[in-house]
Amino acid sequence: MKKSFLFVAALALTFAACQKQGEVEDKFVASFEEAAISPSASESVFQYSVDTTVFLSSGNFTLQQSVAYGGSYVSGAVVSNITTTEFKDYTDANKSVAGGAFAGKNYIVWYEDGFTGNVIKLKTAAVVPGMYVCNNVYAYNSMTKGDDFAGEPFKADDFFTLTITGSLNGKAVNAKVDFDLARGTDIVTAWTYVDLSKLGQVDELQFSMSGSRTGDWGLNTPTYFCIDNLGGNKQ
Repeated sequence: MKKSFLFVAALALTFAACQKQGEVEDKFVASFEEAAISPSASESVFQYSVDTTVFLSSGNFTLQQSVAYGGSYVSGAVVSNITTTEFKDYTDANKSVAGGAFAGKNYIVWYEDGFTGNVIKLKTAAVVPGMYVCNNVYAYNSMTKGDDFAGEPFKADDFFTLTITGSLNGKAVNAKVDFDLARGTDIVTAWTYVDLSKLGQVDELQFSMSGSRTGDWGLNTPTYFCIDNLGGNKQ
């Protein structure tokens, strides 16, 4: 009887600890579902229409959105809940090729322009487990159909790679994570988990992109990709 009581008590404590840990993890993860940064209507995006730099918070993370030329140029993070994958031209850029978010309704479309120094900051330094990533429709259509900038569709020797680095207290960590959004004609079309734990403890994440289709001004493949469940574990 006494052994049974102790077992049940231990089980209850374990469950409570796991529940508390889960709650902490939920608060840590950037799901982008918060009303404060959520698009007000379905099939829409959240971005400013005036020249500004705004910081969007979700979970343990703060993402930067830089807007210029009266809203016609946006780099960094744009919150989207668009589920259609139709693509006409660059004005259709705020869509994931997977057809919406990995989980929930909202996700981030990130444009890495290489100039404005867009980064993701952590409110509290931590080891970031990972995030889900997929291609953006603009980049996907460039790679699969070709365009005036990148030329013909991707061939076997082409690539398009996202590199994630980190820093802690202003000092770069001695690690990086490379994720191929495309390798030859194998182009990512679904949300895919990218493990970031090897970066160790960081208080800032940085993105850069490289690829085979480059010109005098850098990459000709549109440097867009999509993010969801930043800081979460693989599901």
